[in-house]
Amino acid sequence: MKDEDFVDEAFLRKIGDLLVECIVFEAGKDFAKQGNRPTRIGEPEGIPRTLDFFDSFSYRIKDNKTVEVYSDWPWIKQISEGRPPYPMTWLTQQEGVRRVPMKQVDGTVLVRATPSSPEHAWIHPGFKRNTFIRRGYDRARRRMDKILREQVTKVLSGMNVA
Repeated sequence: MKDEDFVDEAFLRKIGDLLVECIVFEAGKDFAKQGNRPTRIGEPEGIPRTLDFFDSFSYRIKDNKTVEVYSDWPWIKQISEGRPPYPMTWLTQQEGVRRVPMKQVDGTVLVRATPSSPEHAWIHPGFKRNTFIRRGYDRARRRMDKILREQVTKVLSGMNVA
């Protein structure tokens, strides 16, 4: 029996679907723990409050043998690895930004004047490190035994035994 007999595209798609499902599920749990609300002022950023974040996860099959899960969310690295507070030097009058509109939870928009120079820049609170990707992978691994059993049965039922 060759590897191609066991690992076909349909099998890899089942694995990819399961991985994405489990990672999104774990991200949803983290979002629920933060109270289904945006991050409070001064706290490190948590899970974004938008369905676009959860929809940003997908997978691709590489070389007909590998499943690669990815997210096209612009700040996925900061969300998954964390990032300490940092000055937002690009939001200063010296950089040409005089005012910044900030949408509030109630939908109103507050317009704030920016600091005059990078030395007085606002401090971003950073990003909280999240482990939902690792936990999602672990959850998927625990559920893969069913997919593996189905694949073994499919391959063995198609073999000619002498």
